[in-house]
Amino acid sequence: MNSNKQSTYKDVFIPLPIRLLNAIARSLKQISDKTVSIEIQNLLEKAISKTELDDWGHPSAREALEVLLESVRREGKLTYFGRFTLRQFLIGKLCNRLRVIEALKRFPEIQRQQIRRPIFITGWYRCGTTYLHHLLATHPQSRAPQYWELMHPCPAVDPRKIKPQELIRKTKLANRIHRYLAPQFNRAHSMAAEKPEECLQLFENAGMGTTAFFITEAKSYAWWLLENDIRPGYRFYEYQIKLLNWQRPGRRWVLKWPYHLWHMDALLAVFPDATVIHIHRDPREAIPSVCSLAALARKPFCECIDNAALGQFWTDYNEAGWERGLASRVKAGPGQIIDVGYADLTANPSAVIQRILATADLEPDDPWLNSLPSGRTKKQEKSRECHQYALSQFGLDEDNIRGRFADYIKTYDLES
Repeated sequence: MNSNKQSTYKDVFIPLPIRLLNAIARSLKQISDKTVSIEIQNLLEKAISKTELDDWGHPSAREALEVLLESVRREGKLTYFGRFTLRQFLIGKLCNRLRVIEALKRFPEIQRQQIRRPIFITGWYRCGTTYLHHLLATHPQSRAPQYWELMHPCPAVDPRKIKPQELIRKTKLANRIHRYLAPQFNRAHSMAAEKPEECLQLFENAGMGTTAFFITEAKSYAWWLLENDIRPGYRFYEYQIKLLNWQRPGRRWVLKWPYHLWHMDALLAVFPDATVIHIHRDPREAIPSVCSLAALARKPFCECIDNAALGQFWTDYNEAGWERGLASRVKAGPGQIIDVGYADLTANPSAVIQRILATADLEPDDPWLNSLPSGRTKKQEKSRECHQYALSQFGLDEDNIRGRFADYIKTYDLES
């Protein structure tokens, strides 16, 4: 394990203007709190004003938003800048939702789109899902959503009137701002406008994303998502995939989001013909890695970070994810779930992908297969060097995790 490595987030860079803004806001707290509202009615009214639309669709999205905001207010520990950022983020996602719903009403052919046999990549966070997604997305038959599409799935009620280059420019600008605010996060998980990215943004439009408990301490919202039926969120997610397919058709959609593991039941209910690739990594590596990533994500927006609480939360949450994923497997068909070891993927990605092609019924393509890396790339090695983390940073103990996840480690041969 990496118990002696140096943390990469202890001295995270926070721009001076942001630090000054937060300091002034603290000294004028009674006034500053009123200038940045994260009350639900204010957010909804702002989105209605910006879009001139008011159909919110299924009420589950509003219920989830109410829980999210209450959790943030009670536990979030947001700075003034953090509240401002969250407010702008949520308004943007609410506008997306309103425009998607209007587009579905105006263009009924969107819902007639067929998303046949999609491939979903999942597993705990920090298990190589992004790496595999980027590789499979280059297959000649694949259609993977690029980050700019996920950020702007419906920029207008008729999205065909907006040129993709305009949206790409907006996404690149947003990326530059984010790199300025959180450079270490971007080194650990970079996001490029014209590269494949995970489904998270579409679930934020559905009102059931995970951003809130990554950039804040909103743990109760994270657990609420597990305690409630989020199939309405998955159905709205499906509508958005159909919307993207209507704009830019694809043959086999290849999608990824670690959080699908926690909700495999809902995923398989909405996409019964899906193939799910589940990547497995030693929890003694995966858990401190996601703790470090979450700390890097929170640092620009939170007043403080409780490292021990973060370690406890992600240990418990990963355990819940594995248990729920395991229970969902009994409902899957033969060959519907493909298990992949993280160590195998990084050591010999070509061999892993050939096995996936055979099981998922993707045609082998020799030139494409020959273009795949034979092992870990220099870029991956550099990313590992930049992102250092340790169990001890988060109050975690190697023996405790080994004991707690003993069956999982043994089943998938994850012993280092």
